[in-house]
Amino acid sequence: MLDPNRISPAWGENEDLDASNDIRRLLVSLTGLDESAVPPVLPMTGGQVLDVSARLTYCPKCWYEDAENGRAPYIRYQWSFWSSVLCTKHETWLNARRPGNQLGSELNGWAPVWQTEPTWASAACLRHDPALGPFVAGFEAETILRPTCTWECLDAEFQALLREKALILKLVSKPESCRVRAHVWEAMEVALTPRVTDRDLRGYRSAEPGWIADRISYLSVAIEIRRMIMGSEPAFERVRTVLENDESAKQLVWECWGHMRRSHNQAQRYWRGANILETRQQGDNKSDGLSSTI
Repeated sequence: MLDPNRISPAWGENEDLDASNDIRRLLVSLTGLDESAVPPVLPMTGGQVLDVSARLTYCPKCWYEDAENGRAPYIRYQWSFWSSVLCTKHETWLNARRPGNQLGSELNGWAPVWQTEPTWASAACLRHDPALGPFVAGFEAETILRPTCTWECLDAEFQALLREKALILKLVSKPESCRVRAHVWEAMEVALTPRVTDRDLRGYRSAEPGWIADRISYLSVAIEIRRMIMGSEPAFERVRTVLENDESAKQLVWECWGHMRRSHNQAQRYWRGANILETRQQGDNKSDGLSSTI
């Protein structure tokens, strides 16, 4: 339920609202809130928004800030996107709650997570219950490797891969690349975590991975391969080591390099042809101008 006492536009800009525009307009009408206080509806096209059952991520530091500012913890709009696996503001990977085992993760709500921390529980007007911790913890940011590059740079590269619909991501996602991704995850993991797969995300239907650990693995492999091909410094030293020494990984890198080279050559031929055509058109225009003056 929307809090009628909220006046900051940031509330409406950041919250996750999974509904239609008609429902949003009805919500504005019924609550009497300003348009800016009601979250925008998530885009349902482009395949970038996660299925509801996979929207399990959060940034604990964002929630502590909510409590410090007198707000109840809330789910950010950007956490609903497939490529959202980190928080650039607090320079950390996102955490994730454990999927539900009986009713489906999309039906369990966030109250049990907020109850595990006294600050969150108080801000959300809930009873603090630390005993819930082991039952709701699914993934913690401290359990995997931090990047050697800046978090903002890493996030920008992640978003660029999605925006450009990079072929590297498709090659990394192939079933044949499963072994490489598994080795990379072992290299990135610094502490054991509960094993969760997309099968635990009840009702998850997408071909791309939904669980945050798998999404991080996909994106990290793709970014590191791209950096290797471009001759850039590694974003993850351990991932680079796997890609340079594992035979299956080396084959994947070679395949990505081949596809990128072919795409680059095709782009060069396209622009070369476009430049030739433009030059010819300019020549024709000059000829037309000359004939008109004769």
